[in-house]
Amino acid sequence: MKKSAFIAISFLFLASQSSFAGTKTLVEYGVVQRSQVMTEANGQYHPLRTVAAGALGGVIGHQFGNGKGKTAMTVAGAAVGAGASRYHQSTQQAPQKVDLLIKTDSGATIDVVQNYNGSIVFNPGDKVRILTKGSDTTVDKSL
Repeated sequence: MKKSAFIAISFLFLASQSSFAGTKTLVEYGVVQRSQVMTEANGQYHPLRTVAAGALGGVIGHQFGNGKGKTAMTVAGAAVGAGASRYHQSTQQAPQKVDLLIKTDSGATIDVVQNYNGSIVFNPGDKVRILTKGSDTTVDKSL
């Protein structure tokens, strides 16, 4: 009785494990025809940060000059603070992507857009590996 219970439990365990089967990844190779790094405009701008930076710049600018010069330095400080904040937000919050045009070894031409982090630089003529898992395709350097 114990042996048949163990077999039944083992069968149920193995049957439940089949739902955890891995997914298939298609591996292809190709050559980069074109590589272009793009910056996405994601529209996440924080105007309150810009106003605060402008106010801080104005306070700092107000410390310099006399009379009309003091007014000019206050305005200049506010403009520089706001401009710096705006520039910082645009460069920090804009994720970069790389757009790759690849001619596969099978003769097809594909276009892949993926996240760009600067650790892998793609140049025309580079041999690459194309990994496709479901609807997700990524490219890395061929070994």
